[in-house]
Amino acid sequence: MSDMYVSALGGPALDHPHATLLKDGYTAVAKGDMDLVRALLAEDVVHRVLGHGPLSGEYRTPEEVLGLYVRLFDLSGGTFRAEPYAVMAGEEYGAALVQTYAERPGRVLRGRSVDLFAFRDGRITEIRTIPEDQYADDAFWS
Repeated sequence: MSDMYVSALGGPALDHPHATLLKDGYTAVAKGDMDLVRALLAEDVVHRVLGHGPLSGEYRTPEEVLGLYVRLFDLSGGTFRAEPYAVMAGEEYGAALVQTYAERPGRVLRGRSVDLFAFRDGRITEIRTIPEDQYADDAFWS
């Protein structure tokens, strides 16, 4: 039996602690609780955002990662949302299937992405965000 636990949010599940950590992280981002988000990130965290848009790249410290999240809210006038609808996690790795939404003048982004995670000592060491429609994502944020 695998040590991977799968949870559809809102449904019953025997959650691995890392699945709970991910759910708590998404909730904290939605509420703007950057202190809690910061506590979930390892000192050597790397968040890789795929694509060619202005937000694409590597964010290599907790402060840079938090800066990315603040920028998402700023660019979207506070409308950005990343709502996981399924979270999977084990001891070393996790993933979230995420519904995304944001508005900018004359544009609306409704998309999906996969966020991949790595963990060490109960904290997030790596995040990789993979949008379903990379071209639409890049165009929206440009």
